[in-house]
Amino acid sequence: MGSSSDPPHFYVYQCLFRDLGVYLPFTQFECDFLNFINTAPCQLHPNSWGFLRAFQVLCSALGIEVSLPVFHHFYQLKMGVPLYGLMSLSGSRDGGLFSLYSQSYKNFKQEYFRVALVDVNPLEDGVFYLGGLLRFPLYWRPAPARFHGVGELQLSASETVAIANLEALPLPLDCKLILSLANSAYKERGLESEYLVLFKC
Repeated sequence: MGSSSDPPHFYVYQCLFRDLGVYLPFTQFECDFLNFINTAPCQLHPNSWGFLRAFQVLCSALGIEVSLPVFHHFYQLKMGVPLYGLMSLSGSRDGGLFSLYSQSYKNFKQEYFRVALVDVNPLEDGVFYLGGLLRFPLYWRPAPARFHGVGELQLSASETVAIANLEALPLPLDCKLILSLANSAYKERGLESEYLVLFKC
């Protein structure tokens, strides 16, 4: 799964689309995260993709800007077993935002797509390229970048407020519940009814 032969391509697990609501092209936040940890999409465990998706849905529901430093505050990256172990996210020292989507993801490595760029001008493509530059690592990377919380990332005043508001929620939130609200026009109402909390972010 790490070959860089032509045409440009990457691999992605089927369960990301089926279970987690991931779609192509990846969002800018997802691309920024993959670039930050120097990891191809197939190197990140599905439960960690669930955290990425749920964070975006939660931010949308609460009117919070989707921010890499805010997400990093709640998580750390655990390295897989060399050479081909998957990367996974776990809660930072203060704990994560969400429960695991699945306690036991089975056989997901056997169900995947190969997404290839064929006969498309890189300047016109939105999945692989932006402005002619790759949006994220396509192929398996031997040296992902570990992180523990925010680290050296700088927090703006609004990001500090966002973290405080998220920390005030009844954590961990149910990942499946949050993802179920992804296409709802009333995300905040759904959160309030489930957790009996009036969110004021």
